[in-house]
Amino acid sequence: MDTTIDALKNLYVACGGSEETVEDLVLIPDMINALATLITGGALNPLPVVDSEDNGKVLKVVEGEWAVGTDAVG
Repeated sequence: MDTTIDALKNLYVACGGSEETVEDLVLIPDMINALATLITGGALNPLPVVDSEDNGKVLKVVEGEWAVGTDAVG
């Protein structure tokens, strides 16, 4: 059975974080803060950030990542 800190570390990795980044954390508040930093850094949003200047552009995959482009080709 995992401890709470182990479960939070598992969640951190599942959200795209590196296990090595949090391996030395032992306090639950520190682990929650690490998760918050990961999430606010965009870890759960694989789509690019866009604004009104991107109107008319398309979303496409470039080298395995989502990207904003001007057309659907390459």
